[in-house]
Amino acid sequence: MLGSAAARPVERAPHRPQPSRSTETITRRHADVIPLRGRMVDDSLHRPGGRVPQPRQPSAQTEDCHPAELNLLGGFRLLVAGAPAQVGRTGQRLLAVLACRGRQATRTQVAHALWPDTTSARAHANLRTALYRLCRSTPDVVQVSTTYLRLGADLRIDLEQSTRLANRIVGNDVAADDNLFHDALRANLYDDLLPDWDDEWLADHQYRHRQLRLTALETLSSHLAAAGHYGAAVQTALAAVQADSLRDSAHQTLIRACLAQGNRHEAYTHYTTYRRILRDELGLDPPPYIGQLLSSA
Repeated sequence: MLGSAAARPVERAPHRPQPSRSTETITRRHADVIPLRGRMVDDSLHRPGGRVPQPRQPSAQTEDCHPAELNLLGGFRLLVAGAPAQVGRTGQRLLAVLACRGRQATRTQVAHALWPDTTSARAHANLRTALYRLCRSTPDVVQVSTTYLRLGADLRIDLEQSTRLANRIVGNDVAADDNLFHDALRANLYDDLLPDWDDEWLADHQYRHRQLRLTALETLSSHLAAAGHYGAAVQTALAAVQADSLRDSAHQTLIRACLAQGNRHEAYTHYTTYRRILRDELGLDPPPYIGQLLSSA
């Protein structure tokens, strides 16, 4: 009978301890690989003491891959990191003095060039103020010492590039040098040095650069014509004529280029215009050898 039946002990399965599943163990088991920012990283990065890598920040060199540029041909412009830098009038002239003097000069030379009508003490005081303002607005462009001022070695200056190229053109056969020929067509040989400035210290630099570039243009035009690039030869000679309408050698070069191109009418038309300008401006006639170019064509 159920009521009289002796209670029988319930057999229980022997207790077997289960391994502890701590939070850390679960994390390791389910996070062998965990997606992070679209990448798969090892679980060790999430262990105690592990470090989750942060995205790499671009270095200053990557962000600022454009070297500073100082342009003086055709007008003043300073570019820093590819953007125009705001430089005051005095700062512009300070940079221009250094560029025209071969990148460096003494403090005294710069002070006397920029402030020739003041005392030496006042000029040096003005220079200190100008340097302070310039170094705040465009650091590293000018290197300052107790005696000398220098432009940064990485600063690109169009005046230097144009001068080097013009000297190469004058001293080499452009037609026989493909690299020089290519560089000459891309270079800025058409603008004067700071044409809107009339500073006394700048006049000699402007004159020397103008004469060099006009000679280079004439030489380049002759080489272009000899190489059969007649259109480029005419355009290059026109640049020299436009720069100096009273320059005999420039007109001679242009007439030769027109004749080489086979355009005798254009050559004669230019000659008559040139003769009228000379008579109106100087009361002179063109040199006989230029007229002989037309008669012998």
